[in-house]
Amino acid sequence: KYVPCGRFWVRVKHPSFFKVGDDVVIYRPAIQKWISDLKMDQIPPAEDGTPSNQWLIKDYNLISERRITAKLGDTLHFDNPIMMAIDNEYGGGAVYKASFPGRINQCGIENMLIESEYKSDTDNDHGWVAIAMKKVEHSWIRNVTSRYFGNGLMVLDNNTRFVTVKDCECLDAKSVIEGGTRYSFSINNAQQCLVIDCQTTEGRHDCVTGPWCVGPNAFVRVVSRNTHGDIGPHHRWNVGTLYDNIDTDGQINVQDRGNLGAGHGWAGANQVLWNCTGEKICVQNPWVSAKNYSIGTKGTKYNGYLSNRPDGVWVRQNETVTPLSLFDAQLELRKREGRLYHIQGN
Repeated sequence: KYVPCGRFWVRVKHPSFFKVGDDVVIYRPAIQKWISDLKMDQIPPAEDGTPSNQWLIKDYNLISERRITAKLGDTLHFDNPIMMAIDNEYGGGAVYKASFPGRINQCGIENMLIESEYKSDTDNDHGWVAIAMKKVEHSWIRNVTSRYFGNGLMVLDNNTRFVTVKDCECLDAKSVIEGGTRYSFSINNAQQCLVIDCQTTEGRHDCVTGPWCVGPNAFVRVVSRNTHGDIGPHHRWNVGTLYDNIDTDGQINVQDRGNLGAGHGWAGANQVLWNCTGEKICVQNPWVSAKNYSIGTKGTKYNGYLSNRPDGVWVRQNETVTPLSLFDAQLELRKREGRLYHIQGN
């Protein structure tokens, strides 16, 4: 009847259908009651009267890719946890076998400087994204520097998973500073991806996730300078992202963005800020079905775009918590316990 966020296992009615090693999808359907309880069917119009796009059921059926690592009776254990609670009140859930033949895998891009030619600091008609990965798994981007692109160094999109972006720099974006530009490190329709030990300058949304993305995903030790926007989930219910030791001179926001972008609404669910630093910080909880956490965050707490929203979970604001990095601590634990399920093609 209920599977909490963070659990690595579920019970199923027909366990005989499954075996260890199966790739599966955990499916969480959307229903109107859930959208209504989140108040995402009553997003107010923009200030100029332009109607906002209300959330539709068809857009919020969440799909999490997992692998079965153990089977005990009617219980299936997975390589990664459930990132959003599955609740009969909000439509329940299902597990089914899934495959993705032909998905590109084991590809790397590294040790490159990629520059875009541009006419002026506000030129939008030139190179947009240095590297795009779509329908890719078990791949990486490492030691790459991009300069002058209108959007960013990379976007992970369209059913991508298990990609690491490490030791990269996204520098000196050139574009009009407005919506749709300067997304330095962007994870959209991707799962189990990591951006770590990177830097960016002159961006807007420097560590950013798109809509309907179901993690886990992580941004770890990213330094952002001369930013023109905020870091955090951008719109329409991104699930399960860790922001670990992010250092920005701008804002970090996890909030209800309301009528921004014609109806962004609740941007993120089950998001964690860990020992992050920003000029201003907003972390709000959705009305139902998820929480967001600010742990050891340094910066001025403020109310965000819409101030009358539930406050997130704040722990030891303006202090440094231990372990210094949650990602590093969890990785060390997995190594110690032998829970590394996706190495050497396993």
